[in-house]
Amino acid sequence: MFTLFQYLHCPYCVRADMVANYSGLPHKKVLLLNDDEATCINLVGVKMVPILQTSDGSAMGESLDIVAKILTLAPEDKQLLPAGYASTVTEHITKYSSAISRLLYPRNLMIAQPEFETQSARDYFQRKKEAMLGCSFNEAFANSETYLSQVNAMLAELPALTPPSARGNQLSWDDVYIFPSLRNLTMVKGLSWPAAVKDYVGEVAKLTNIHLYSDQAV
Repeated sequence: MFTLFQYLHCPYCVRADMVANYSGLPHKKVLLLNDDEATCINLVGVKMVPILQTSDGSAMGESLDIVAKILTLAPEDKQLLPAGYASTVTEHITKYSSAISRLLYPRNLMIAQPEFETQSARDYFQRKKEAMLGCSFNEAFANSETYLSQVNAMLAELPALTPPSARGNQLSWDDVYIFPSLRNLTMVKGLSWPAAVKDYVGEVAKLTNIHLYSDQAV
């Protein structure tokens, strides 16, 4: 059995979590507080998540390396289909990264998430992310309409996605790269989801047992 140390909101953690769940391998999940630097440093020498720790106590970071490690343990029928179009989709999403961050960062603290259960964890996250944004969370949230417009344009122009139902309900490397970013956007109220994109997100979430934020959207 292996252990995954992660945050609920972290898209890199979602990569590892979705493959771990899909694999069917027994594993333990540990949801860290956002300001818990000590656990990460003790395991891999640096503050980062996700972290995979094996039964012999050895640990590794980097989400794609963790995915690859899980796949070495997974049965043959739970391997991932090869990537085909992920780079095209992720390049499109990345063009809107500034607007996406300004929508998501404030909302991470506005909904219930285990990594932000203490005030010190909330303060740690807010201090770091506000420095990255160059504005306060209050200011970013107040300008939500501007960012919603931009991200709605991103969703409307998103290249076509292939849902699991169109490929035998198998997970693919495309999903590992694409799904986490779209999944996090489910915490944003007011987005206009094209039907095909919404269906894709719902199908991958169900296949990999990943929590969506739709019922918590702000």
